[in-house]
Amino acid sequence: MKRMLIILIAILAALTASARDYVVTQFGVKNDSTKLQTAALQKIIDRASEEGGGNVVIPKGTFLTGALFFKPGTKLSLQEGAVLKGSDNIKDYPLMPSRMEGRSIYYYPALINAYHVDGFEINGPGTVNGNGRKFWRTFWERRAQARKEGRECTNLEVSRPRLVFIWGSDGVKLNGAKFINSGFWTTHFYQCDDLTIENCRMETPPRPQRCPSTDAIDLDVCRRVKIKGCYFSTDDDGVCIKGGKGTFAHKARENGSVEDVMVEDCTFGPNLHGILTMGSECIHAKNITLRNCKVETGCTILRFKMRPDTYQVYENITVENVVGKCGSIIEMKPWTQFYSLEGEGEKPFGLVRNITIRDVDVECPGLGIMEGNPDDRVENVVFENVKVAGAKSTAFRDAYQDATKMTDVTIDGKGVEYEN
Repeated sequence: MKRMLIILIAILAALTASARDYVVTQFGVKNDSTKLQTAALQKIIDRASEEGGGNVVIPKGTFLTGALFFKPGTKLSLQEGAVLKGSDNIKDYPLMPSRMEGRSIYYYPALINAYHVDGFEINGPGTVNGNGRKFWRTFWERRAQARKEGRECTNLEVSRPRLVFIWGSDGVKLNGAKFINSGFWTTHFYQCDDLTIENCRMETPPRPQRCPSTDAIDLDVCRRVKIKGCYFSTDDDGVCIKGGKGTFAHKARENGSVEDVMVEDCTFGPNLHGILTMGSECIHAKNITLRNCKVETGCTILRFKMRPDTYQVYENITVENVVGKCGSIIEMKPWTQFYSLEGEGEKPFGLVRNITIRDVDVECPGLGIMEGNPDDRVENVVFENVKVAGAKSTAFRDAYQDATKMTDVTIDGKGVEYEN
């Protein structure tokens, strides 16, 4: 027994010793917010991987870079006062195979990328700054021009990078870092299992210009996810469940479900459009829980985007012990943005079942709305011990009253009235 313990200690010591720190300023990188240093930073990452792995450390200072690609065995550590700042020139993000809006396409990488890097970590307390203002401005200019031309501007029409994109990597951890000013989605995880995001802060500013589609966390074909103790205030969704879109998305190998997600002890700030959102690129969300959270926003807590061109299943979703101020508690609506029905005779529909909302005490204009597409099905939606104060109306528009059960639900001290 003693010999085994000695061997175990030796193995642990060896593993610890192999986790070398590669402080970037010790390898020729300068503390200079105006000098692009992508190649020098990438060289350090590559060296760390080749030498058995280690922590790429960003010390205090501001370091400008384009897309970085972390390799097996490497991690990113951001010390106090460290800022990894993204270039605002899309040429510094090379076009390559990627994943966006529920489709596998060629697109621009993120500022920080890890493809098939199990155990990858980003540790704080420093900051990853997407420097997204130029991308936001270009998007709104393009959108205004599209409207003049009588057409709709898509999210992909203006080339802009995400802040973090992790693909096919298990056991990933984000802890204690700040992620701000992303040009597009803030963090995007695709085909990642056993993911942990703790004590992080993800923000984009509400003024002087809106920051389009800067979702805090996008989970895309992921399982066993823990999100804890974070603060989110980005100009779109807080935690968004994805996985694929389109008439035949449920049959495509690159798509899949998002399962077993726990969001707890988080605070959701004022710049959000949705706190926990199912869709708009989602085919199956299962076992999703948001609990013990505070909301300080004007948006919906639980949002369902029902696509009439995609087969969708949203099941076993729980919201519990939520307090604060919001726009509504639930919103279920048809979502037809960039609608495209493929295949003759196909009639996709959504199935929503086993939804529980309980122990919620918030100030908001009303309970919300539940309406889907004509063929959508809704089963077993439970509201329990829900209190709404400061409402404009006690009315609740619910197209699925037979599937909805309410116990101890009050709006300004009164019972719920169904709106026809």
